[in-house]
Amino acid sequence: MRLHTEKQDLSALEIKNPVVTVGTFDGLHKGHQKIVEHVKQKAHNIKGETVIITFQPHPRVVLKPQDNTFKTLTTHLDKITLFYQYKIDHLVVLKFDKRLAKLRGEEFIQKYLIDRLGMNYLVLGYDNRLGSDQLHDDSVFQALSERLGFNFERVKPLKDQERIISSSLIRDRLATGNIKEANYLLGYEYFVFGRVVFGNRIGKSIGFPTANIEVKDTRKMLPCNGVYIVKVNWNGYDYYGMSNIGIRPTINKSHFTFEVHLFDFHHDIYHDYLTVYFLERIRDEKRFESLQELENQIARDKETALQFLESIE
Repeated sequence: MRLHTEKQDLSALEIKNPVVTVGTFDGLHKGHQKIVEHVKQKAHNIKGETVIITFQPHPRVVLKPQDNTFKTLTTHLDKITLFYQYKIDHLVVLKFDKRLAKLRGEEFIQKYLIDRLGMNYLVLGYDNRLGSDQLHDDSVFQALSERLGFNFERVKPLKDQERIISSSLIRDRLATGNIKEANYLLGYEYFVFGRVVFGNRIGKSIGFPTANIEVKDTRKMLPCNGVYIVKVNWNGYDYYGMSNIGIRPTINKSHFTFEVHLFDFHHDIYHDYLTVYFLERIRDEKRFESLQELENQIARDKETALQFLESIE
């Protein structure tokens, strides 16, 4: 996969019969994956190359800057990593700003897809809208395709039990701690990338040392507060353990933390980077009357986690 930005001269890429799709692709979930596979199949049929156009940052961040509650399923780096796994030919990342937001749908198609990329085929998702005018009418797209010389097709939504799979649906599942369903809708285990920072070492004092994780991108969504079974990739190797997300009410009652305890792990990983994959939720966060009660509960949580991990081997 070749990664491009608009700082490059996109018209100089000389892409063969470009089959293009455009979208935010937050989460790159199963519905998005269906679109990507459709693009790949079309490119194969016409001996062309696949081109995915996406945006950074998420358009909603620019269009509604006052909404600090909005979280994304994927960071910019997450999205690039996921697209790389799908073996597309070209990923074009456009900076989404007020200038781009003002372009009407037809202007965007002409300026970026036709003039710069020489698009042969445009594939859009069922709810995809282009430009400040929210261009969505298929009859308009068909008329544009005839006038500008490209083919157009819209992909039907992917449903699960009559629900359309969407980024908002997955955010809802993460917000309620339903990791199993979120992972199913995503088609992979939800993950968070972060750096290990110093904590208060209370976990170590009760026999369960934890790595405190700092997530640089504050827009990245974390599952709701609670205790989770996780897989952690560090230095290319996978380890298993438990994660606590929340305010640790037994200890400090206010300071938010995202921490991980790894089973049978004895390395010094301060300042290192980890990818945490969420496998299952164990329980809500709870306040205990003493550290001893907390230690006893964590021991029970560990047993629950080990039984779960044994069941999926």
